[in-house]
This record gives sequence, C-alpha cells and structure tokens, in this order.
Amino acid sequence: MRGRKNSVHMVVDGLPAHKKACVKRYVQSTKGKLTLHFLPGYSPDLNPDELVWSHTKRTGVARRPLRKGEDLQQKVNEQLQTVAENPALVRSFFRHPSVAYISDC
Repeated sequence: MRGRKNSVHMVVDGLPAHKKACVKRYVQSTKGKLTLHFLPGYSPDLNPDELVWSHTKRTGVARRPLRKGEDLQQKVNEQLQTVAENPALVRSFFRHPSVAYISDC
C-alpha cells in the first residue's frame, strides 16, 4: 500500500486469516485506500485460483501418474511454475466469464 495513489479493492476468500483482528486493523489504518471484498462461503466458480488448480489437474500430474521416486510436491510446483511463466495463460484465467468481475480486460 505504501506509495499507492489509488485505492485497492482486494477480493479474498473466506480463509479465517483474512478475517483476523490484525487484518481488520490494518485495513482500517489505510483509511479507505484498501477494501476487502469477501467471496461467498463456497464459490470456486468465482475464484481464479480454482481455475489455475483445475488447469493444473487437467494438464499436469493427474494425467501422468508419478513414477517410482518422483515427488508429488515437486511435480505440482513445476506445473505451477510452468503456468506462471505463461502470461497469456494467466490472463486467460482472469478473462473467464465466471471471474469477469475482477477486471475490465
């Protein structure tokens, strides 16, 4: 938030950490420059993170079983890194109709 001229609207899920007193105090301390908008209780269709996980499951380790000695966490991290290195793919998640509320692109 330091140095920001415009306000920030952050969409968050219902993770208990997002509702802690220290978070509420911080948001209040920004004097309206930061607003949190909470997704409904169960709304995977509104959360772009779920689109990333869905893509990862469809194209990654779920399609190719682990071989002896392979590490699941390492394989998932590699798949997520591949996603992160593909700006067009990342943008596509935010252009999905279910999360169009996030941006104007």
